[in-house]
Amino acid sequence: MKKVITLAAALLLSTSAFAATQYKDVTTHQTAQYVTDAVSTHAEAEELATNFVTELDSKDNFELSQQLPTPHLRMDKRSMEVTDTELSFVTEEAADGSVSYRAVVDVDYSYNYRADKS
Repeated sequence: MKKVITLAAALLLSTSAFAATQYKDVTTHQTAQYVTDAVSTHAEAEELATNFVTELDSKDNFELSQQLPTPHLRMDKRSMEVTDTELSFVTEEAADGSVSYRAVVDVDYSYNYRADKS
């Protein structure tokens, strides 16, 4: 009986050690781009972009992980953070001569995930 318990304990320890070495923690830096709806003035486009950035800043890590694209399945949702935002504006002219504006928000963010060891 002692041999069976000892063998089971050794097998459990070796399985745990093997499982711990299958993955490595990796930090990734990603970028996403968001474009606002077309509006009639530059000020409105700027306000939409500012509101979007303010909304991102008010979210916690888990909420950010739900909103920003994350292609990694084993990501640590607690590690998600926005590192930078950049605003730019696009002016579009229609065939009838009317002008509309869009804001483009580039969001840089990072998070940790577990990758297979190769």
